[in-house]
Amino acid sequence: MFLSEPPPSQGDVRFRVFGFPVRVHPYFWLVTGIMGLRSGDQGTRPAELLTWVGVVFVSILVHELGHAVMQRRFGGHPWITLYGLGGLASCDDCDRSSRSQIIISIAGPAAGFLLAGILIAVMSLSGYQASIQWAARPDVAMLQPSGFALYRLWVVWERLPTQFANSLVFDALFVNIAWGIINLLPIYPLDGGRVSRELLTLKNPRDGIVLSLQISAITAIAMAIVGAVAWQSIYTAIMFGYLAYSNYQTLQAYRASRW
Repeated sequence: MFLSEPPPSQGDVRFRVFGFPVRVHPYFWLVTGIMGLRSGDQGTRPAELLTWVGVVFVSILVHELGHAVMQRRFGGHPWITLYGLGGLASCDDCDRSSRSQIIISIAGPAAGFLLAGILIAVMSLSGYQASIQWAARPDVAMLQPSGFALYRLWVVWERLPTQFANSLVFDALFVNIAWGIINLLPIYPLDGGRVSRELLTLKNPRDGIVLSLQISAITAIAMAIVGAVAWQSIYTAIMFGYLAYSNYQTLQAYRASRW
């Protein structure tokens, strides 16, 4: 999610998945755990926090595997790094054409959407209703519905018998669907920002980069406001505020280098 791969540390966890080297930086666990803390009188139960960390770990790993699979498909030898509530599928030797890079960028969110779809299918086969709807209000015929909304996009399901199971499903669907959609916004270095840059630089690379950075900074500012005001999420406001500032600084540096 963020800008560059962190240097190796003694606390790194390393393993392989489908032949891809994976490194998990210690800050991944720290930031993910902080994000999982909830305010209120009851606070966050240890089981809920562990569930959240596990869901985020699996979901972001699947997301990065989506990128890595396509990087391998386009001739590369990628590796995956998880860090600071984000991930990065790096590749020095894959095809750099705009078409390939766009497909690689979209593959990450697509892998998350596929994981969410599999979870919904498993719930349905187990006898629990679940649906995704675009409406002002969800049309459900469930005795105890649960779910969340991202503007008019509703993800709803029949409440599961235990709090743990319901929390697990909520976290998994929220991370893979809501985060996946947000990741497609035209904000660099999110996947949508990478797609936007590739499309805008097809005809005029220099002007396209400037326009992509302008769109990125404005969209990030809008999301920071939404996060602070509508969602009342300090984490969202800080993250998109940082991305807006980063894109603005990059734009200024790029303009200066052209003169």
